[in-house]
Amino acid sequence: GPSFACGSGSIHVSGLFKAYPEIFDAQVKLSADHQTRYLVTSEGTDLVSERVIYSLQLIAVGRAPDGLLVNHFKSFYGANEADLPGEAELTRLAGQLASEVKRLREAPMLDPYNGPAILLPEAAGVFFHEALGHRLEGERQNDNKEGATYKGQIGKPILPVFISVLDDPTLAKVGNVSLNGHYHFDDEGVVARPVTLVDHGILRNYLKSRTPVKGSLESNGHGRAEGTLDPIGRMASTIVRSDKVVPYATLKEMLLEEIRRQKKSFGLIIADISGGQTNTTTYDFQAFKGMPRVVYKVDGKTGEETLVRGVEFVGTPIGSLNRIVAASDQTAVFNGFCGAESGYVPVSTVAPALLISEIE
Repeated sequence: GPSFACGSGSIHVSGLFKAYPEIFDAQVKLSADHQTRYLVTSEGTDLVSERVIYSLQLIAVGRAPDGLLVNHFKSFYGANEADLPGEAELTRLAGQLASEVKRLREAPMLDPYNGPAILLPEAAGVFFHEALGHRLEGERQNDNKEGATYKGQIGKPILPVFISVLDDPTLAKVGNVSLNGHYHFDDEGVVARPVTLVDHGILRNYLKSRTPVKGSLESNGHGRAEGTLDPIGRMASTIVRSDKVVPYATLKEMLLEEIRRQKKSFGLIIADISGGQTNTTTYDFQAFKGMPRVVYKVDGKTGEETLVRGVEFVGTPIGSLNRIVAASDQTAVFNGFCGAESGYVPVSTVAPALLISEIE
């Protein structure tokens, strides 16, 4: 495997950050999470499931002249060592991370903004995970403490007609990238299967465990949990597809047109994201939030991109999801872990870049 497997490579890479005086804390973390789960039930299920996830994180922290921390990192996941970047690639990534921290320290803070934006594929994946995915988890349709945004909406349009969304735990890789959300059996012993959630804008299904949902009584292999917590319907590998795709250069031209149409001076490109969160309960607001790390302000006249910092995007699900205008012809993977009532489970999103006419 790559040389850092024994530790020497990662020490070498973490040492590279010493050359950057603006970085006061840096870490390179390597971990291998090996889980074996035994499931025996009174119905006769007798199952041993095994999962290995390797993860590698490069973390660098600086402080801007105004005193605000600049936390930046790059994460990689894989089903085996060979999926992780080797030492030469790690060296390049460490340099890239350090230069981005340096530029973020000097970048201006963005004032509150409402207008058009491009979400690059990782940010677009997180956007769908937070705005839509959690609201399609089966148990949320039953609970009267839940906002149940999409309860009773099966067969009704909930997204633009050119967008389809499925969740497919059976998919192990996209290209050469392993998916965190891959499994053969869910945590109730049900065989994993791809599930079409939204077909050309129409809601078709929920993410279901063995807890029945009104009008939809069978599990579709999405009962998931951490450790010995009770499984509930959860996302695995959420895949966003679009019938309306353009090359990225055209998507940026469309962004500039949208900026001019709205008589704004600039738009945004959300390039790199650490994750997001949402609230689905009736007690709280039906909203979601994304926490991007790298955001560019795009001049409406020249198309020139300027790095900015201090950005979070927020929205309400139904409004935000229906402001998608177009998608790019290239997709990418976002791997991570997602926390909910049944604990932290590994998840993936596969999405194109999206042009959204209005984001806050």
